[in-house]
Amino acid sequence: MWCWLSYLTNVTTEGIASPATCEFVKRMRFITIGAVGLVALAVATWGGALVTRPQRGGEPSVSATVVRPIPTFMVQPFSDSCVRSFPGKVQANRRAELAFSVPGLLETLTVREGEKIKKGAVLAELDQRDYRNALDAAKAKYLDAKRAFDRTQSLRAKEVVCQAEFDKAEAACNIAWAELRIREKALEDTVLSAPFNGVVAKRHVENHEHVQAKQPILSFQDISLIEVVIQLPERLIAHGGAEVLRSIQVHFDADGDRWFDASIREFSLQSDTVTRTFDVVVGLNPPADLAVYPGMTATVRAEVTAFPGRSQQPQRVALIPAEAVWADTNGESNVWVVEPNGGPPHKTRVQVGVLRDGGVEILSGLQPGQYVAVAGLRTLREDIRVRPMIAGKKGLDG
Repeated sequence: MWCWLSYLTNVTTEGIASPATCEFVKRMRFITIGAVGLVALAVATWGGALVTRPQRGGEPSVSATVVRPIPTFMVQPFSDSCVRSFPGKVQANRRAELAFSVPGLLETLTVREGEKIKKGAVLAELDQRDYRNALDAAKAKYLDAKRAFDRTQSLRAKEVVCQAEFDKAEAACNIAWAELRIREKALEDTVLSAPFNGVVAKRHVENHEHVQAKQPILSFQDISLIEVVIQLPERLIAHGGAEVLRSIQVHFDADGDRWFDASIREFSLQSDTVTRTFDVVVGLNPPADLAVYPGMTATVRAEVTAFPGRSQQPQRVALIPAEAVWADTNGESNVWVVEPNGGPPHKTRVQVGVLRDGGVEILSGLQPGQYVAVAGLRTLREDIRVRPMIAGKKGLDG
């Protein structure tokens, strides 16, 4: 149509043979221009009606009633505690590196690694021949010294020998008796027994080896109770020691998502020379359906409370995500408070405290139960309608 219109508006009557033809061209020009004008007027009228016409029943337009869902965080009452996680390592409740107190030839070592042993059971034995011979010699020496002492004692009663002779015989008898006891103890030390109910964790030697005194023979452990060692930073130790930990739970990395209740067994008061951390040991009963052994990795989580002596700090109202706080052009800290049932967001000035692991402390400006926006802060205005997003929903249904 526009091409035809352009042609009609630019064409002239020059060169047209008939006056009737010229008249026809003029009429078509005016008709076409009028038609285009009517179409343009109709389009403009129809578009204006779409913009200004209210919906059926006098309702406002859709754009005026849409309530946009946004991610929010509900303000909770402030608790001077937070949940912290610490990596840990499993260790046995009781541990012992068993060794002989005397050297010798290892004659018997029949226990296997992983074998459960009762308290008092024999674990290993040395060749006892040399120790038995030494014991027999000590017995003979003692008996000889005892007889000599008895004779001297009888003669001393008759004042046949002097006091010095008597004292010498008595000392020789006592020395022989002490030597006998030493030889008896050495013979007993050729047998290695279980000091408690436990399991053989590792064998360090094999049968028929010559071993030295104090040389480790077996690693023996009691795993009826499980301990997990974690390291606490000096900041926590300085503000209450291990007592700052509450509601302690342990998760074994080889397991699923289960957590098991635990309690503090002990903690060190000497820091590691490299990491400057302090060892804390938590204990728990081993799970019945999970084999937990020393050396396995675990995670310990606990509620970390503030030290009671720190009561002079400002009163804190809440702890909210740091991304909910934004600064205006004046550098003031603000949040967007969202009505739970929907409505315009409210720009609210807040006083912030220190930044913690779980967010930022709010000293004033908010109350528990309010909702604050945590995303899209720069797009919010007080002339739009928003509401808290529903978990698990998408789009406008969110």
